[in-house]
Amino acid sequence: MAGFGETALLTAGLIAVAVVVVYTLRLGAPPWPSSPRARRVLLEAVPTESAIDGEILELGCGWGGLALALAARYPDRRVLGVELSPVPWAVARLRALAGRVGNLEIQRADLHRVDLSGAGLIVCYLNRDAMSRLAERAATEARPGTWIVSNTFGLGDGRPVARRFVGDLYRTEILVYRIGEDSDGISDDATGPRFAHTRDC
Repeated sequence: MAGFGETALLTAGLIAVAVVVVYTLRLGAPPWPSSPRARRVLLEAVPTESAIDGEILELGCGWGGLALALAARYPDRRVLGVELSPVPWAVARLRALAGRVGNLEIQRADLHRVDLSGAGLIVCYLNRDAMSRLAERAATEARPGTWIVSNTFGLGDGRPVARRFVGDLYRTEILVYRIGEDSDGISDDATGPRFAHTRDC
């Protein structure tokens, strides 16, 4: 029986890996999580809760680590994590259920079809093509004043209102945008009155 159990686990693991690979090829990007340092800097760069009008939306939430941190950062806001790849989505959903996080919902959906109109803050770690598509949609679907915080990749041709440097080997940046606002002189520090520092998560 032990041999059968080990075989079943190995088979399930191989199937899971295969599914992740298939969806990586389909979506053009792996479910790669933000590094702990990038996550910490991102959580420092997001606006205070009082500056957000709407729900918190993470597009491409992967394994759910950042979505959980956002739910803890904004306990009085609904946080929606969206992931299409079934294996990371299942893991993220299980983590949310196991943690009994009441304000977090993990939804399996195509991030390019998610309604943006109710979002006050959109957080993402997507590839360049996906960010370009998001820029086009956000320009017409997101409300003025909506915040978009991106790990690494810019929002199309948009100019960030602030940015923070992660300070890693890859010179990663966290870029902060607000619909209806551009910045000619980009701030290197998002610690003004609309931003808040948080502890490590």
